[in-house]
Amino acid sequence: ADGFRDLRFSGNLAVMRTQPGYASSIAAVIDKSETWEILGTIAGDDTILVILSEGTTREQLTTRLVKIMPYLKTREGF
Repeated sequence: ADGFRDLRFSGNLAVMRTQPGYASSIAAVIDKSETWEILGTIAGDDTILVILSEGTTREQLTTRLVKIMPYLKTREGF
């Protein structure tokens, strides 16, 4: 989570921006968690597209991401 920059939403999609080079490793951690709130991720160099399961709220996703990566709770932009 050290490379996290911010998180934005549009419908059932979330875009997580990271520092360059961090996206794929953060996405791998998210995917490995196999949580019901997240169908999957697509990562580039500094951006992750997070696809939310139907009916998942922004609050549910942010709560889950903090459980996966507790350090996010202290990050500005989260």
